[in-house]
Amino acid sequence: MKNIIALLFVALLLKPAHAQMDLKNSVPNAVFFHVNYTALFPAADLAKRYGYISSIGSAFDYKAKYWLIGAEYNFLFGTKIKEPDVLKYLRTSDGTLITIDGELNDIPLFSRGWSVKGNIGRIIPFKKPNKNSGLLVKLGFGYMQHKLVIDASGDRIPQLNKTYRKGYDRLCGGVAFSQFFGYLFLDNKKFVNFYLGVELQEAFTKSLRSWQFDINAALPGNRLDMTFGIKAGWIIPVYAKEKVEKFYYN
Repeated sequence: MKNIIALLFVALLLKPAHAQMDLKNSVPNAVFFHVNYTALFPAADLAKRYGYISSIGSAFDYKAKYWLIGAEYNFLFGTKIKEPDVLKYLRTSDGTLITIDGELNDIPLFSRGWSVKGNIGRIIPFKKPNKNSGLLVKLGFGYMQHKLVIDASGDRIPQLNKTYRKGYDRLCGGVAFSQFFGYLFLDNKKFVNFYLGVELQEAFTKSLRSWQFDINAALPGNRLDMTFGIKAGWIIPVYAKEKVEKFYYN
């Protein structure tokens, strides 16, 4: 999250050079710095564990005419957990946990995760509003990891200290593929540069923990963690200077 905020701050300090480019009549090379938000709807094995998930990301792309190549990082977070209560054997009959002080505490569970990937994309231009806007198609390859976060103090609930929490957190990770289809808008005069579309992701993950305390066993097999996302991003473009051809006449 800190890296995303830092990238956004740096990007806002950059001079986009909108006024210096005639995007209607040229297709300049550029570097894109962008931040994005994705509303994720889990599918396959991921839907058995989590409900709705949010994703905040930061990325950069190098644009060579109509081609894009770059990298992206996303932070995943959510509050909807479908997994059966992993702390059920630690709770009292009313659903709370007892601290070392004898107090009753309710321990919420959250979903957290992250992904990192490389992207390659292609812009299919429209005639309007300029030659640089149009359909955007991207393919990505990288790594995704996710887990349950147990919001508990290990000092007050020793059975949920940093070491023991790993026996409940369902940490999983593996390679991931993504496909984005949407619309890219680059404006020549105003500070309005964005993309909007849908993104599919397929992650082939497995448990990264050897044992889970609540089921007294290891989690079985490989997983297929899929998401369907509605994604929107804001771009800060830095355009390369165009070469100016000079002609001399005698």
